[in-house]
Amino acid sequence: MIAGILAAAFAVGVAGVLFLTRRADPPPAIPTNPPTAEAIPATPPSSTVAPMPPGASPATPAMSAVPDSASVPPTAKAGPAGVHRGRRPAAAPASSPTVPAAARRDAGGAVPTSPSEVAAAPLSVSGAAKDPVLEKFNAGVAALNRGDAKEATRLLREVTASSPGLVEGWNALGLALLRQGRQEDADDAFSRVLSLSPRYAPGLLNAGLLRLEQGRIEEGAALFSRAADLSPGSPAPRVNLAVAQARMGSFGQAEETLLAADRRFPGHPDVLYHLGTVYDRGGNRAKAVEAYTSFLAASAGSRPLPEERVRERLRAWGLSP
Repeated sequence: MIAGILAAAFAVGVAGVLFLTRRADPPPAIPTNPPTAEAIPATPPSSTVAPMPPGASPATPAMSAVPDSASVPPTAKAGPAGVHRGRRPAAAPASSPTVPAAARRDAGGAVPTSPSEVAAAPLSVSGAAKDPVLEKFNAGVAALNRGDAKEATRLLREVTASSPGLVEGWNALGLALLRQGRQEDADDAFSRVLSLSPRYAPGLLNAGLLRLEQGRIEEGAALFSRAADLSPGSPAPRVNLAVAQARMGSFGQAEETLLAADRRFPGHPDVLYHLGTVYDRGGNRAKAVEAYTSFLAASAGSRPLPEERVRERLRAWGLSP
C-alpha cells in the first residue's frame, strides 16, 4: 500500500514538472496604445485681408499702391537766401504712371507688392543765374531716378542743411531714405515736409505710403484721403486709399472709392486693375473679368508685371486674355 502511495505521488510530481516545463503558447498580443494625435492647430485670428477665392490658381493679382501722375514740377528761383519755391501750378492730369519693381509689403492680397512713391521732379530756375543749391537738388533727383539712393541721400542732405525751408528737398530726401529701407529717417523727412507745407499733396501721399509699410493702415488712409482732396486731377491718392481700405478688410468701401475714381478718370489702367482685384477677392468673377479685360486694353503694355498677373488669372479661369 505504501508503495502504491509513493508511485502515485511520483506520477503527480512528474506531471507537474512536465506541465511547468512545457513550452506555453505565446500570450495573446496586447494592442498598443495608438500614437497620440497631433493637436489640431487653432484657427488663426481672422486677417484684415479677405481670403483667396476658392480654387484660385494662381494667386489673385496683388493690389499694389501706385505712384502719382507726373505732376507739373514746381518752379524755383535763385535769390540771396537760396532757393525759393515759386507758386505751384494747379495739378494737371498726366500720362499713365508705372509701378516700381522694388518689393515692399503686402497690400491687400496674398502676394507681396510694392508701395510706390511720388517721383521727385527737378526744379526749374527762372532767369540766367544758377543757384548752387538748386543744382545740387537736381543732381540729387537725378541720382534718385537712376537708382543711386545713397548718393541722392548725400546730396539732398546738403540741400536740406543749406535750405531747410525747401519742401521739395525734404520730400526727395524722404524718398531716398525710404528706398533704402530707412523708415524712421524717412518718417522724419516726411514729417518735416508736412510741418512746412501741410497741404503739399506729394508729401501727404508719400507719408501715406510709408504708413502702409509700417502697418499703420488707418493713418495711411487718412493721409491718402487728404491728398485726394488736394489733388483733384490725380488718381493715385484715390487708388492708394482703396488699397488701404482693402488692407483693413473694407472691400465695400474700396469698391466705392474705385468706382468714384473710375467716373472721374474713365479708363485709367490703375483704377481698372485695382477694381478687378476687389471684385476678384469678393468672388464676383463676372465683374472681375470685365475690369481685368478693360485694364489690359487700357494698359497696352505699359505695366508688364500687373498685366502678366492678370493674364495668368484669366487663364486660370479658362479664358483667353
